[in-house]
This record gives sequence, C-alpha cells and structure tokens, in this order.
Amino acid sequence: MIKFWTIAVVIFIASTYLLSSFTLKANRKEAGEKIWRFGNGRSTYWRILTLCSFGITVLIMLIMHWTGIIII
Repeated sequence: MIKFWTIAVVIFIASTYLLSSFTLKANRKEAGEKIWRFGNGRSTYWRILTLCSFGITVLIMLIMHWTGIIII
C-alpha cells in the first residue's frame, strides 16, 4: 500500500507543478494584480488547479491499473 500512495503522491505533485508552470502567469495576468492579491483570484486558481491535478492523478492510476501495471 505504501507503493500505491508513493506513486499517487509523485504523480499529483508532478501534475500540479506542470499545470501551474503552464497556467500561473496567464491566469494572474488575466485576473489582474488587484484581484489576484486581494480578491479570491488566488484561492480560486489553486482550488481548480488542485482538482485538475487530482483528476489527472486518478486517470493515470486507472490507466496503470487497466494496463496491468502492478501498483499495490
């Protein structure tokens, strides 16, 4: 079970890093500096990014399971 959680955490961290590196600057520029600092721009961005990373992690883990890669 440790192997499963280790793989899941690594995939989650990697997907979060990749998504944030591609989308952070554009989203910050689109929202504007004032909304980003004082509004809910930052919290909304990270909430959506976390949900997307979780979905990507689940999808990759399901693909690994369906292809027969032993993760447990």
